[in-house]
Amino acid sequence: MNQFHGFGPGLVDFYLALEQHNNREWFQANRARYEAEIGSPLKALAQELESQYPPVKVFRPFRNTRFWPELPPLNEHASLVANAGDVAILYLRIDADGMLITGGSHQLDRAQISHFRSIVATDKGAARVRSLLAEAAAAGFSISEEFSLKTAPRGYSRDHPHIDLLRLRSLSLGRHYSPGPWLATRESLDLIASGWQTMMPWVRWLRANLDFAQLN
Repeated sequence: MNQFHGFGPGLVDFYLALEQHNNREWFQANRARYEAEIGSPLKALAQELESQYPPVKVFRPFRNTRFWPELPPLNEHASLVANAGDVAILYLRIDADGMLITGGSHQLDRAQISHFRSIVATDKGAARVRSLLAEAAAAGFSISEEFSLKTAPRGYSRDHPHIDLLRLRSLSLGRHYSPGPWLATRESLDLIASGWQTMMPWVRWLRANLDFAQLN
C-alpha cells in the first residue's frame, strides 16, 4: 500500500487552470500533472481511510455527461465517499477553494424528512438532536442549511419551539478548510480522520432513526 503523504503542492493551481480549460483535450495534455498532484495521492488516501471507514469510493474526474450534458466534462474538484449507508455517508471534496469534509444525509426522501420532523417536534427528540449538533459545533462543524424551508413545514406552526430543526431538509454536518501548505502533508489526513470521527455520532443517530430498512 502506498502511504499518503499529502496532495501535490500544485493542486490549487491545477484546479484554477481547469476552471479556465475544462475540456477533455486540455485534461489529456495535463493528465500526468493531475495524477501526480491529485489522482495518485487521492488513491493512497483512500487506501489509508479504508481500514477505519470502509468502504471508500473515489469518484472519477470525468462527469457523466449523459446525465448532465449542459455541464463541463470534468469535475473541478476531487472527491470520495466513505462508510456509506442507505441514509448517511462520510464525504470529502478537494478543490481550488481547499477542503470540505461532511458527514450525514445531504438529501432525504419525503418519508424520511417527515419522520425526522416527527422526532424533533418533541422536546425529547429535539433535545437529543441539539445535543449532537452542539457537540459537532464545538469542533467547528455546522449543519447544512441548504434546501431549508423559509417558513414552517405543512402541519407545523411558525412559532413552534423547534421550528429551526423542523425547517431542515439537509441533515449533513460539514466543515470547510481554506487551502494552505497543510494540504501537501499528512495533516490533511489527520483533519479528515478526526473530522469524520467527530461526525460519527450524528451519522449513527441518523442511521438508527431514519434507516427504514433496519427499523422495519
